[in-house]
Amino acid sequence: MNHGLVLGKFYPPHKGHLNLIREAKKQCDFLTVLICSLEREIIPGFLRFEWMIELITDPNIKLVWVQEENPQYPEEHPNFWNIWKHTIESYSIHPIDIVFTSELYGDPLASVLGCKHIPIDIERKEFPISATKIRESPLNHWNYIPETIRHYFVKRIVLTGSESVGKTTLAKKLAEHFKTNWIPEFAREYLEQKPTPMDESDFLPIAKGHLLSEIEAAKTSNGILFLDTDLLTTKVYLERYYRSEIPWLTKRALSLQYDASLFLDIDIPWEKDKLRDLGEEREEMKTRFLESMEEANRDFYLIKGNFLERETLAIDYVNKIKEWPINATSFTKEQMILRKIE
Repeated sequence: MNHGLVLGKFYPPHKGHLNLIREAKKQCDFLTVLICSLEREIIPGFLRFEWMIELITDPNIKLVWVQEENPQYPEEHPNFWNIWKHTIESYSIHPIDIVFTSELYGDPLASVLGCKHIPIDIERKEFPISATKIRESPLNHWNYIPETIRHYFVKRIVLTGSESVGKTTLAKKLAEHFKTNWIPEFAREYLEQKPTPMDESDFLPIAKGHLLSEIEAAKTSNGILFLDTDLLTTKVYLERYYRSEIPWLTKRALSLQYDASLFLDIDIPWEKDKLRDLGEEREEMKTRFLESMEEANRDFYLIKGNFLERETLAIDYVNKIKEWPINATSFTKEQMILRKIE
């Protein structure tokens, strides 16, 4: 049996990695893929391993998560190559016949292992991408991120503020401009369909419905997701109308992390509709929202002016956000747990 080896960090996995594995498997009977991680890396190893299990389904490819804190470069340790030889051989069921890489270390590694090296797209002509580039600017390399894991890299931008400040209008405009998804305020949809007036018992299903909408919309978003309000807004109105709290809601309202927030000012006319009744409390509600943003430790961009000025300003801010690197909080177990709906 011809046994091949691919190893890497897959930090994160991209389409170049998948091509490497696919082409390697064509040239061997059985392939071992080592997913190597370090504790300090901001995308945890367990998550990259889970992603690879989802992405690689060939029964003749064995995926192994390697957690040893090995040196990363030969200059870091005088026994670098032997350390890695021991690690690789300890995870390999069969002797290794071929090492497949898209890296310059392939030849010396094969020499240490006593096997053949077959380079695949080593000049990155077919897939001109690296995991470093994705970490530094995921939206600029969106097409190289496998579709099934893209939602982890979506920039989630919350539009927040009190009643009648144009959140829905602006969210729609931004989604159209950036050719992506937005999610409407779930409370409005929920309450418009409710045959009886709003009461305190509505707030938990509203909160869960809004969060579920976010989770689903992120799966098909084109790099950015615009949210017309979030759970922090639901918390503010629960406190305003009923002076109470729901632990499930409070925890998520204060702990869920987003890439950015756009805070819409009250400098446009208030428009009444059947779900708005706080027109005389605009200043007070603006203050409540600002206090809630501080309580949740959220920074924000202030959006003000007429509708055209708001749209122009928001587009400028979002264009800056598009250039940001990956958000470390998106990959924590805590955030993943908070976004699960019981």
